[in-house]
Amino acid sequence: MERTSEALSKVVRDFLNNVENISGVYIATLDGLLIAHASRIDADPDRVAAMIASLSAVGDRVSKELLNEDSNHVIVQSSTGYIVIKRVSDLVVGILVQGGDDSTIGLTMLELERLIATIQKQLR
Repeated sequence: MERTSEALSKVVRDFLNNVENISGVYIATLDGLLIAHASRIDADPDRVAAMIASLSAVGDRVSKELLNEDSNHVIVQSSTGYIVIKRVSDLVVGILVQGGDDSTIGLTMLELERLIATIQKQLR
């Protein structure tokens, strides 16, 4: 797992450096343990990992109860940005966008899918 964590750390650093508007990328286990992260903000990465795993679990639970299926993603939006959380296999990925407006969410989702494809290659 250590080799995987190192490889994923490189992936998230490269992603953060190459994608505009992204302020942070976090990968956690389903129970909230931090696997990899890169961030431009001052936040405790272990705490963020626990929060994104919790939000992902809540999103899945609500979706199963109300829609009878798993959720695709969870979005938390505020007046200054948003975080998009998506489950990938046995991991949860969260990306933070600060200062984005409604027009950037589509691009963010596209970039998240690209990141997930790269993560899935690393997990094989």
